Amino acid sequence: MGIIDIHTHVLPEEPGTALVCIGCGPLLQEDGHWFSAGLHPWDVSERFDDQLRPLEALLANPVVRAVGECGFDTLGGTPRQLQEKAFVRQVELSEKFGKPMILHVVRDFDSVIRLHRELKPTLQWLIHGFRGAPRQMEQLLHQDLHISLGLHCNPETLKQIPESELFLETDGKCHIGDVIENAARVRSSSAETIRRTILGNCDMLLSGQSAALK
Repeated sequence: MGIIDIHTHVLPEEPGTALVCIGCGPLLQEDGHWFSAGLHPWDVSERFDDQLRPLEALLANPVVRAVGECGFDTLGGTPRQLQEKAFVRQVELSEKFGKPMILHVVRDFDSVIRLHRELKPTLQWLIHGFRGAPRQMEQLLHQDLHISLGLHCNPETLKQIPESELFLETDGKCHIGDVIENAARVRSSSAETIRRTILGNCDMLLSGQSAALK
């Protein structure tokens, strides 16, 4: 069984079906599960270098498949400049270890787009929990960024997103089966078709390939 829930904070019922975010550690000693590790923008402090020090050891572990969640949040208390410095450092680690990034972005997509253009990463960036409209989705996909959608996403975005760019998540707040069933209903598809689609897309993203290459 492969990953179908690209972002959660709880261990799935079926090991290996979700990417479980653990922050900067410690690594959960649970066989068969996959993880992402990173410094959330809410948690960034002036000592972010010290905060990120454990991340290198985590990323060297093959069960950690991605960097994150990390990114930008204008509603958090951390100054944006510090968020950017910590984010850029995590981009460097993503490139060093060859692992894609899971992004938390609230009201600052411009910073993500700008840095993606400036840094020209070779690994994929996926913005989790996207709730924007189709027009914003199209802008992000045009910049070679990916998004994942949860149970309460914009239904028009869920309906219009290309099959090759469909990623789903629970964020630890529901069951992935419910998210899949909702996607199947909105897209006039079957749950099994949706499951196969996101399984393939997640595999390509986490193996370092773009889902758009399919």
